[in-house]
Amino acid sequence: MVQLAIRCHPRVAVSADELERWLEQQVNELRAEAPHATVRLSRLTPGRPGADLDVGWLVELELAEGEPLLAGHRLGDALRDMRLLGLQPTLLAPRGAWTNGRAA
Repeated sequence: MVQLAIRCHPRVAVSADELERWLEQQVNELRAEAPHATVRLSRLTPGRPGADLDVGWLVELELAEGEPLLAGHRLGDALRDMRLLGLQPTLLAPRGAWTNGRAA
């Protein structure tokens, strides 16, 4: 079992709701591509009415060793898209588990 987490911190003045909807869509697509994996999206700071403080989101993945998501470019593409949308993704993975956008 390989466990990965991606911390997504917003860097641009884009609505947190828009970013969260996009992340939810990405998580749903990852779930569809890996139906036996666990893919979760969590908000790091609960939304409060009138509060503009958004720390970001955490995408957690638990994948089997032979999972196609690990062998392909899908996760690397998702990280690239996050950067393009103004998120600052930080990949948290076991040492040596991820190289050049692919699982080692």
